[in-house]
Amino acid sequence: MFTPIRLLQFFNISRQLSVLFYAFLLPFLNYSNDEIGSFELLQILAYSFSFFWISGLIQGLMHVYPSLPKQSKQKILAAAFLLFCVVSTFFVVLIGLGIYLNIPIFQSFKAIPFVWIFLLYFLINTPAQLLEYALFLEEKFQWLKISCLVSFPLQILLFSVPLLWFDNISLGITGLTLWAFFRFLVLIFYSFSFPFHFDKKLLYPMISYSKPLIFSALVGGLASVINASLVQYYYHGSSAIFAIYRYGARELPFVNGLFEGLGLGIIPSLIKNIEDGLFKLRKNTLHLLHLVFPISILLMFFVHSWFPMLFSNQFMDSIPIFKIFLFLVICRTIPTNSVINALGYSRILAVISLLELVIHLIASYMGLHWFGLIGIAYATFLAYSFEKLAGLYYLWRKKGIILTQLIPFYWWLFYSILLIVSYFINW
Repeated sequence: MFTPIRLLQFFNISRQLSVLFYAFLLPFLNYSNDEIGSFELLQILAYSFSFFWISGLIQGLMHVYPSLPKQSKQKILAAAFLLFCVVSTFFVVLIGLGIYLNIPIFQSFKAIPFVWIFLLYFLINTPAQLLEYALFLEEKFQWLKISCLVSFPLQILLFSVPLLWFDNISLGITGLTLWAFFRFLVLIFYSFSFPFHFDKKLLYPMISYSKPLIFSALVGGLASVINASLVQYYYHGSSAIFAIYRYGARELPFVNGLFEGLGLGIIPSLIKNIEDGLFKLRKNTLHLLHLVFPISILLMFFVHSWFPMLFSNQFMDSIPIFKIFLFLVICRTIPTNSVINALGYSRILAVISLLELVIHLIASYMGLHWFGLIGIAYATFLAYSFEKLAGLYYLWRKKGIILTQLIPFYWWLFYSILLIVSYFINW
């Protein structure tokens, strides 16, 4: 049941489910839209300054690691941890100075009472995210299983108890900081068991290969930042309206986590043998299609019943946005980026992502102006669809790989049609 790839998927799911849990818990405890919006703003801040280089460096590590000799494999993991610490410290100091010096782009964060403890959490938690990937690459699967099964419940517990007992978000974030510090210590002890030194010769191939992946992740992930910024600008910085948007603009966390875990975990197999890797990819994707699409269809069909129960009536206006974001499962289930990455064509991912960003920016601005918040949701689906179509076209032109080699096409088509039909039935 707990195969290595599934463990990596479970880790990604739990990481994203935690964000959904925060979104559920705060309105359940009757925090105001302004307080919830402030917490969401801080999460956007941390995401904006970390998602691109974390994603790019991890993808680069997954690509470079399999071809290294054993001794070098151990050294690069230790050096990668030190690199994560250095980059994380740089961005936290940059944000902290921006807030302290009242730089305009950071002014809205200075008034948030728990901003500094959140930055400490950001500093420690960011490099700690390397732990599960290091265990996966080192094939320490038993320890990976323990980490996956223990980490998420501990995270939820340390965040929830202070909110339930003391009604204090600052103490909840302090609990998250303690959780991140524990994972950080585990990773330190794990890294120091290797020959620990910053080997430029080992890191250079990883960093070099990661550069276009970092750029690709940056321009691709900027979509969420741009959307949030547009909402803040268009509605004059209203935290309440921003919270309405954020509660609707959520993909199902288990979908993104499952396919992100599969995409990263399958890269070594694709590098060793492309045909066997594609077979494993289709086989694993089929299992996921039978899971994520039925759940998405049910959520779409009954959204007006469960959404207010989960997030309270104060976020009823988020439902139309959420329904459009459910369509992203159609795009997420096509793993073009993982195959392109495994084949060594990381540069084209940067080009595709840049074109996607331009489309997203134009469509989001026009959609917001014409349709309001739901217009941003339509723009997001349009941009993600372009990314997948461009990736499929490149794979076909470069390697003759078509969609049916990546996914079980007819199951995917069947489920996609059902999801669309359920949307219009529950209009």
